[in-house]
Amino acid sequence: MRFPAMFSVLRKAVRRSGVAAALCTFCVALLSAGSSPSAFLHGIDVSRYQKEVDWKHVKESNINFAFIKATEGDFLRDPYFARNWEHSRQQGIKRGAYHYFLPWVSVDKQLEHFINTVSLEPGDLAPVLDVETFAPDLPDAQIRSDIRRWLSGIEKHYGVKPIIYTYQAFYDRKLRGHFPGYNFWIARYQNVEPSTHANDKMAFWQYSEKGTVKGIDAQVDVNWFYGDLEALSAYCVPATLPASNEVIAQTK
Repeated sequence: MRFPAMFSVLRKAVRRSGVAAALCTFCVALLSAGSSPSAFLHGIDVSRYQKEVDWKHVKESNINFAFIKATEGDFLRDPYFARNWEHSRQQGIKRGAYHYFLPWVSVDKQLEHFINTVSLEPGDLAPVLDVETFAPDLPDAQIRSDIRRWLSGIEKHYGVKPIIYTYQAFYDRKLRGHFPGYNFWIARYQNVEPSTHANDKMAFWQYSEKGTVKGIDAQVDVNWFYGDLEALSAYCVPATLPASNEVIAQTK
């Protein structure tokens, strides 16, 4: 069975019975194809749209990781970020924070806003820059330069290379082949895996925006990570943080 066909089976199971049944179905499909189910991990991403998440039930649904919206532009903070950030940690779910990038807003202010909002601990997932908003009045070269400035500032501060989130059409038009060395998290639905430039690496696939997960009273984005828990650790904050981050974390 080819991977697109297996994910088609998975999506149908998600709609019928939720994530737990879908994972069981997917593992059976992988085994029948001669592949190891440990090569994939299931995760979600949440924001204010999911409101108050019951992270204990999420953990029981075999969710291994969660990306949580923290900031947008240079002033907005997701009202559920602090709660999601702490409760996911309490349940032992690998957590990561993401920033929604607005191309027309000062990149330095956006960088400062995220850093002032998010304190990472060793083992947390790398920060994510959510890039999906078009700005027709701005040159592509300037937008890509600002993206690189945010990514570089985040890596210097937290000591881990950030991840770039986008969707397939935006990636194709604005990002493909321009960010070698960075890992991508790409949204593409309809049972079709994302396609990437030969020099780009995709680590996460957001395969649906209509997932059903116990503990969340709304549809939620659901994702696959291409690897096991050991591989996932390579995308996390290292045990030794940069001195600048340690000082800031202590003063908050």
